[in-house]
Amino acid sequence: ELLEDAKNVHVTGDFFYDEPFVTGNFTVEADVVAPSTRSLKPVKMHQKFNFTENYSEVEPTQEQLDEEDTIVTVKDDTIDLQKAVEDNLLLSLPSV
Repeated sequence: ELLEDAKNVHVTGDFFYDEPFVTGNFTVEADVVAPSTRSLKPVKMHQKFNFTENYSEVEPTQEQLDEEDTIVTVKDDTIDLQKAVEDNLLLSLPSV
């Protein structure tokens, strides 16, 4: 409902170990179609944004959650970047 279409999605980034986390810094570019917040008519736009996430194999402490923007608990030694990109793409949509 929040995103009608996404094409030409390109993600680049790096992972690095920053004890106690593995941190990922990413840049996303995409052509998207989202409903206008005023008219609800489809609006085409090009999005380019950066996001950073921290990944941990153990549940973060409350202190770590208070200090860091995003901490994702990793299960089965797998990081799901598609979900991260989708979530951050939705968060980056402007009100148009």
